[in-house]
Amino acid sequence: MEAIHLARQIREWCPGAVYHVMSRGNRRLALFKDEEDYLDFLFCIQKARERYPFHIHSLCLMTNHFHLLIKTDGTELWKIMQRMLHPYARIFNGKYHFSGHLFEGRYVSCLIEDDRYFLEVSRYIHLNPVKARMVREPLDYQYSSYGIFVNHRNPIGQSQEVQQTPARQISEMMSDLVTTGRVLGAFRNNSREQYRMFVEGRISHAEQELLIQKDMKEDDLWLPW
Repeated sequence: MEAIHLARQIREWCPGAVYHVMSRGNRRLALFKDEEDYLDFLFCIQKARERYPFHIHSLCLMTNHFHLLIKTDGTELWKIMQRMLHPYARIFNGKYHFSGHLFEGRYVSCLIEDDRYFLEVSRYIHLNPVKARMVREPLDYQYSSYGIFVNHRNPIGQSQEVQQTPARQISEMMSDLVTTGRVLGAFRNNSREQYRMFVEGRISHAEQELLIQKDMKEDDLWLPW
């Protein structure tokens, strides 16, 4: 597939702008230490959306960083991210008796202006745990929106053991926060299966992945090891 530079690392904004956003922990330290931390962060996203409406098209919370594919409505991205990150930093630092900056500098964002690049970013986000060797299959990672796309639900709702709080709440909040329509709308007929094949298939996306990594200044997967 021809590689085209379809995103820009700029702070331009207009209503309806779509971005790939990544933010990581200061000094590559963990942003999430237990399930309650993931739940707290999702709650902060929810509260930010109540204040400044926006749409999340894909989401993955890794150990020490996170990825969002987000569409703004009538509010600039920086205001949304501030409303999202600052409350979580206060919760996290208070819980663990930390002080100082939780996040490493400002978040990284790329403005997305092409449908193909949009899909490649969604794929990249959902494969992040696999590329980091945290799981073998993207559906096995419970802090990603991938399960919502291929199963109508997050995979943590599949067994009796993991239906308990806070895992159950994480699954429900993921489903509430993520809008699948634009991603799945790019595929015909059985769009869920087609998207799964797009994400997990054997066709190489190496050029696109390298381009996204460059755009996001993500030279590695920002894991603590």
